[in-house]
Amino acid sequence: MELVDLFDVLRLATAGVLLLLLGLYLAMTAGRLDRLHVRYDAALASLELQFALRAEVVAEVLSEGFIDPVSTHLLGRALAARRASTMLDLELEGELSELLREVVDAHEGVVAATELQQELRSACNRVEFAYRFLNEAAETTLAMRHRFFIKYLGLAGHTAFPRAVHCDVQAPDLVG
Repeated sequence: MELVDLFDVLRLATAGVLLLLLGLYLAMTAGRLDRLHVRYDAALASLELQFALRAEVVAEVLSEGFIDPVSTHLLGRALAARRASTMLDLELEGELSELLREVVDAHEGVVAATELQQELRSACNRVEFAYRFLNEAAETTLAMRHRFFIKYLGLAGHTAFPRAVHCDVQAPDLVG
């Protein structure tokens, strides 16, 4: 065997190993991107669930009759609009958060330090956490999607770009 043939074989073997490593890297990257998209979808579903649970607690607060009729009417209308919406409506959720803060501030101490107040505080805090988790998942996934190989080799396929959500989720200041 000639020396030139040996170098050709070495070059081909090196190129084959490099292609194999590149393929392995791309497969692992595509798998990670898929997991990030799954994480984003789970965070979005969690946010929707937390919004629904908060709405149930607010409805409970309304049914207890702790607050005045005008505030009850306003919160009731916001809840009815939220329930009538067939999909996640961030504007309605933001309005509900704002109304809830205003009502709690106006009726400080009216929603007594009871189990109901604990439930409301917990529900509002879970909404805030789900909101943060969703936006962090969107940010991480978008950063990954803008990497060179993913962007130009189409490793994301036809999956829609995740989007961060922006709405008012600040919890009312419940003391206790």
